Amino acid sequence: MKINNSLDVARWEKLECVCNMDKETESYPFVKCTHCKCEEAWLSVPQKNFKVKENDIDDDGNVTGTHDKTVNEITLVRGHDLEDVVGWTWQ
Repeated sequence: MKINNSLDVARWEKLECVCNMDKETESYPFVKCTHCKCEEAWLSVPQKNFKVKENDIDDDGNVTGTHDKTVNEITLVRGHDLEDVVGWTWQ
């Protein structure tokens, strides 16, 4: 999988985790921890190729069926301040 707009180290990775891992109620998501929130978003990014169904469209714009497409390249959409992953797209 090729991941465009990837960074060696994003700003959020330099933030310290404020969670108390010994107590569940003192850890993310119960506690507001920006580091863990950003890490959760990063971990949701696919690292391997995946398949999606695409519609087959005729010349009149009508759907005539579907086919599988392998997605092997995505582009990350990042937040400005923390460079956190907001989403990702493929073509």
